[in-house]
Amino acid sequence: MILHPDCEAYLEAVERWREKTSIQSWADIGADRARAVFSELKLSRMPTLPEMDLVEDYEIEGRAGPRRLRILRPKGAGGRPLPVALYFHGGGYVLGGIEESEDEARRIAANTPALVISASYRLGPDHPFPAAIDDAYDALLWAAHHAASFGGDPRRLMVGGTSSGAGLAAAISRLAATENGPRIALTYLLCPWLDMTMSQHSVLDYGEGYGLDRVDLEWFRQCYLGPDEAPDHPLASPILHPIPPRLPKTFVLAAECDPLRDEARVYARMLKEAKVPVTYVMAPGMVHAFNALIHLIPGGLPQIAAIDEALRGV
Repeated sequence: MILHPDCEAYLEAVERWREKTSIQSWADIGADRARAVFSELKLSRMPTLPEMDLVEDYEIEGRAGPRRLRILRPKGAGGRPLPVALYFHGGGYVLGGIEESEDEARRIAANTPALVISASYRLGPDHPFPAAIDDAYDALLWAAHHAASFGGDPRRLMVGGTSSGAGLAAAISRLAATENGPRIALTYLLCPWLDMTMSQHSVLDYGEGYGLDRVDLEWFRQCYLGPDEAPDHPLASPILHPIPPRLPKTFVLAAECDPLRDEARVYARMLKEAKVPVTYVMAPGMVHAFNALIHLIPGGLPQIAAIDEALRGV
C-alpha cells in the first residue's frame, strides 16, 4: 500500500484539524455536537458547484411521516428524459444530510447527466435500524412513480450512494428484488459499508490513521443498530448472506486504503459468482469516500471517470 500524495496531504490536514479542535473521534463528542461540527466542516469546504437547471426541495409522505428530497436537473439536458439517480449521503448513519452532500449529488447530475434525487433519511441514535432503510425504500418508491414529472426516465432508475448511503442502496436493492419492488437498472456503491460485524481484515489494516478510524465505525454501528438489532442482519450486512435473485447490475467502487475496502471486494465477488453483472473498481492509494472529497483529493479523478462511465451506460 502506498498512499497517494493527495491523500497524504488530506490526512495531514485532518490531523491538524484534530489538534486544533481537540476532537479525536466523533464518538467523543456525542451525536448532536458531531452532526453540527461535521456540517460546519463540510459546508465550509464545499467546492464551486455545477449550475443546475432545477434545484427543488420536495417533501414526500413516508411511512414514518414527511421526508425531504432534493431534485437536481443539470443544465444543457434539453427536453429529453434523463436517467434517474437516487442518491444517499454518507456519514455512518449518524452524520450528514442533503446539504452536506450537495457537491457529490451535483457532480453526478452534471457528469452523467442525470436527474438526481438526493434523499434524506432518519439518523441514529435517535432513529435506529431499520428507520433509515424504511426511509430509503420510501424514496425509491417515490422516485419510481414520480421522477417522470421532473424530466426523468424511471426505466433508467439508478440507486446508490457513498459509504453508509451505499449500504442503504444495497439494502433497498435487495428489498426491491425480494419483494417485487421497483425495477432498478443499476445499483452504484461508492466505498460501501456492507458488513456491520466489522470482521474484514481491512478494518484492522486501515482502522487508524486513514481518515475513518475503527473507534468511529464502532460508535456509528452502535448508534445505527441500537441495543436490540444483530449486526449480521441481511439488510445491515449483506455480504454475510446469499445473493438473492433479481438483483440489478451493480457498480462497486473501493478505495485501497479504506477500512471498508474488503467488504466491497467480497460483495463484488459474490455478485459475480451469482451471475449478477458487476463492475468492480479499486482505487489505488485512495482513502475512504475520496469520491465525495474529490476537490481535496484530485488524484482520484480517474476513478471518478469510471463512476461516470458506469452511470452513463444505463
